[in-house]
Amino acid sequence: MSTTGTLRRRAVRALTAGLATALVAALGACASIPTSGPVTEGQATPEDPGQPFVSAAAPRPDASPSQIVQGFLAAQAQGARSSFDVASEFLTPEVQEEWSPLAQVAIVAGEPELVVDESTLEGGTTTVRTTAELVGTVDEHGVYTEEVPGQTIEISYGLVRDDRDQWRIGTVDDGLTITETNFAQTYKQVNLYFPTLDREYLVPDARWFPSRNWQALAVRETLRGPSEWLAGSVATVAPEGTALSIDSVPAAEGTISVPLTDPVTAASSADRALLLAQLQASLGGRVEITVDVGGSVLSADEVPTIGVATTPDDPVVLAGDQIMRLQGRTTEPVASAAPLTGLQPTALAFRGRSTDAAFVVRDGGSRIVTAPTAEAGPTTLLTGSNLLAPSIDRYQYLWSGPQVQAGSLQVVDLGEAGSDEAVTPVAAAWLEGRTVMSVRVAPDGARVAVVSDAGSGAQIHVAGIVRDESGRPTQLSEPVRVGQPVLAATQVTWVDRALLGVLGRTAGTAEPVVQRVPVGGPTVPSSPVEDAVSLASATGVSTTLVGTSDSSLYAAGTSTLWTRVATEVRLPTFPG
Repeated sequence: MSTTGTLRRRAVRALTAGLATALVAALGACASIPTSGPVTEGQATPEDPGQPFVSAAAPRPDASPSQIVQGFLAAQAQGARSSFDVASEFLTPEVQEEWSPLAQVAIVAGEPELVVDESTLEGGTTTVRTTAELVGTVDEHGVYTEEVPGQTIEISYGLVRDDRDQWRIGTVDDGLTITETNFAQTYKQVNLYFPTLDREYLVPDARWFPSRNWQALAVRETLRGPSEWLAGSVATVAPEGTALSIDSVPAAEGTISVPLTDPVTAASSADRALLLAQLQASLGGRVEITVDVGGSVLSADEVPTIGVATTPDDPVVLAGDQIMRLQGRTTEPVASAAPLTGLQPTALAFRGRSTDAAFVVRDGGSRIVTAPTAEAGPTTLLTGSNLLAPSIDRYQYLWSGPQVQAGSLQVVDLGEAGSDEAVTPVAAAWLEGRTVMSVRVAPDGARVAVVSDAGSGAQIHVAGIVRDESGRPTQLSEPVRVGQPVLAATQVTWVDRALLGVLGRTAGTAEPVVQRVPVGGPTVPSSPVEDAVSLASATGVSTTLVGTSDSSLYAAGTSTLWTRVATEVRLPTFPG
């Protein structure tokens, strides 16, 4: 099993070339919502939903080729919970020694269809081909890639009769093929955490590991470092060469001991403490972590209090020409902004508390200004054609730029607003030629979500933000694409530490709904809100707000249904 470019074959040499060839082809054609703003700290604690038991049986005597392949597929799922011993019994001894089950995982929508080549059965060899709809893949580092709906995968298994005249698999690709249901039961989503470059917050990097040994894999991958797209936006504190000294992470009486190799001792005491904070967050947050090197506990500074940046539940809306603070179902004018008389507000942004924040307003589509106050009128911050709705990061940079892209966004240093040096480009070559609909910076300031279209449908990307020593953004990393089922979209927001909310449409739907798009996981649509036109969220599903074309405002609340909380308001906005 494999996807394009990652196939690693395990074949019995005695097989014919035709039998030794397996085809894996990708043919052309889901979590709860929670986003960003002034930064508060949250716990970096992965959830453990508990997982049902998955069982499998060893090969039955005189099992047919199709039964052998069916049994092998069932045993793969069990292996992710316990061991792959049962799965290996379906393989020839030669392949048992070489098969690498965790090289890659193909997640399929249902049980694969099997077709047996009966023309060679009498000669003691055959090929069983399976076909299934491919939902996603997980690579050897636990990185989940969602696939476009309707894509299929074909896998071939070469079977031979062994010296006991039993069918066994003699040709198999490295990796696993698991149904969505079994994947959910046997794999655990884990956020690895890496400190921001200024070491103020932890940034999540979502991975998926077999539940049987997820702790050891989480430590291994934390030491290996972040995903490529995030590498230039976070810090690594483990010295090069640091690794697990044994392939396990022992736990006893509420304490997890992490056995590491000698290179970790080269880290400074402060870096050791930050590494402990990383490991503690990645392994559960509430557990005590010790690092053991050669039988001795590694000394370190006191572990710093470092959390995940979150967005407070402090929304505002626009009622008439007045920015209003929203509290439940009531609104009141914000004291720090005068009526927006003479402006054509099409988007709002702010940082800090809504009660005393300095607001910015997109005036029509060609100008972003400061909101007027009782003492001063609006000041122009940025001008251009079809400017993006602004997003303000924790470093006090306002993000925008033209929707039609030449390969860079623009940021305005709000501390230098009005000066010639305030506006600078942020290079993003991958955006060249695309039309950008929405940009939103994560509350940690290390990541940005972008919705854009090159004419063939919307694409949702997440990129790392590269900054200079002063904190000024200079470029975006090569991004990771998420939300593959979304065909059209207008707005994106951060809903949780590694989860986006996207107002968009998928195949078979006429109206946009809030799509829950993990940064490394399957997209899940929420229930629809009729005539939805705007989206905003703080951190947590219950904070999500949707505005409609008739100026009604709906809140997600704690149920699966949306509740109308206000009328005659628009432009719901949280800090960020």
